[in-house]
This record gives sequence, C-alpha cells and structure tokens, in this order.
Amino acid sequence: MKLNFNCIKCNVNQVIQVMDLFKAERSKKEEAMREVLTYLSKTDYDRCNPEVIEGTWRIILKHIEKDDPYKDIKKYYNYEVLKIEKEVEKIIENSKNKFNTALKIVIAGNLIDFAAGHEFNIKMLEKQIANIEKTKLAIDDSEILYEHLKGAKSIIYLGDNCGEICLDKIFIKYIKKEFPNIKAYFGVRGKAIVNDVTIEDAQMVNMKEVAEVIDNGDGSLGTVISRVSSEFKNKFYDVDVIIAKGQGNYESLCEVDRENIFHLFMAKCEPVAKSLDVKTMSIVCVKNKKRQIWE
Repeated sequence: MKLNFNCIKCNVNQVIQVMDLFKAERSKKEEAMREVLTYLSKTDYDRCNPEVIEGTWRIILKHIEKDDPYKDIKKYYNYEVLKIEKEVEKIIENSKNKFNTALKIVIAGNLIDFAAGHEFNIKMLEKQIANIEKTKLAIDDSEILYEHLKGAKSIIYLGDNCGEICLDKIFIKYIKKEFPNIKAYFGVRGKAIVNDVTIEDAQMVNMKEVAEVIDNGDGSLGTVISRVSSEFKNKFYDVDVIIAKGQGNYESLCEVDRENIFHLFMAKCEPVAKSLDVKTMSIVCVKNKKRQIWE
C-alpha cells in the first residue's frame, strides 16, 4: 500500500509523542523534527508507511539515545493482558462459536497501538472483550480461514503489538487444539520499533509453548518482504497459511502476490478503512486479494 499523505501525520506525531515521553528539551525536539521533515521530504512515496516510518523511528532513536523507548511500557501491557488470560479463555469456552469468538477477541486486542491516532487504556480492551459476542466483523472471511486451516500443515502468525501478543497466544493455542497437526510459527520484528512485538515480548508471554518464534530480521512497522531476512522470506512462502495481525502488516502485505494471507486487524485510520470500504475502527478478517490501492 503506497504512502498516503495522511500517513505523514503519523510520522510527525511519533516524533512529538516520543520526545514528550522523555521530556526532551525544545532544542532536541527541533533537531529531531527538522531531520524527520527533511527525511520525509525526500523519501520514496511509493513505499508503504510501515517502511517509511522505520526511517522516522531511527531518527527519533538517535536523538533520544535509546534503542527501545517503549520497553517498560510494553512490559506493562504484556503483564496487564496476561492477568485477564483465564477470563478470556472462559469467554471463548462459553461461546457458541469458539473459533469466531477467539478470532474476534484477538482482533479486539489490536486496540493496543502507540503509533495510531486513537486513545487507549486497558479498560477499553476489557470492555471490548466483554462485549465481543455483540461485535460484528465488518469483513468476515473467518469461515474461509477455518477451511484453509483444516488442510494446512504449517502456518505463520505475524504478530503486531505488545499486550495483544497475549491474546495471539490464546488464539494460536486454540488453533492447535482444533488442528493438532499444524506446525505454527510466530513472526516478530527483528528490531524494536514503537510497541511492535520482538523476541523479548514473545519470551515474556512464553510464546514458545504454542509456536516456534522467528524474527523477520527487519525493523519496519510491519512485514516488508523486500527487507526481511532470507530465512524468514523462505518460511513466508513455504507455509500453507499466513495469519497477519495488525494494520501495519496489512499495509505492507496487501499488495504481495502470495495466496492464503488472512489479515486480522482494526482499521484505525481513514485511508486504510477506505481501502476496504469499512468504517474507521471496524474490525476485519479479510483474505488477501493483492489489492492495488489508492493515490
């Protein structure tokens, strides 16, 4: 998905957000902002925002002199969502359609995003989960996903953000319970960027209990195939089904020529929502169709 002009706001807002978080002096903020604006003025607008924002992020890190500024906050959300793990599993077990309920809960977790423009707190997530039976998917390809999983021997589940990784683990556990012959891989970012999941987050929630964790060798805010490691790329094209969690993975993969990619995410901005003809903040389970998207 090509960079939309509205995506520029996300890049600029990330500078402000991180600089404010670390109470940077005005002179530091100015230096960082000027460098990011120069970078954005020269970058290739045919690239997707997850790749563009990677450059913005590296500039921010240089000016705050930290490799993972959200590290402690990510830990907090991981632990907070782990606290409701049993409650979530109980909701799934008591539901009429366990697969559909687990799927909707895992998408509800996509609220946890420090790069998006919406406000978030853990109570919002708990409310979303509590009302999940009433929640409708704006695009519902869940039955198609289920049918593909029936015949699958291997899957890659591409993670997105901290906190929601705990719900990802629950969903993968349910998939493997339903389809015990599936080999599952869980993909994480190769470098820390915003609150996206890394090896450390996977270790924190003990993801290895349900899936083999592999990092993609890149620090983009999604999965940019031209930038990932050869090992990850080979796995990406070798498995039977890919479950791509989050808007960043959708933006970076929606035009990739690869069958059986299913996107699970909340459409948090107008350009992405428009690309699918859904309302902003809708949740979707959509099979990839190699969309050619917008100017």
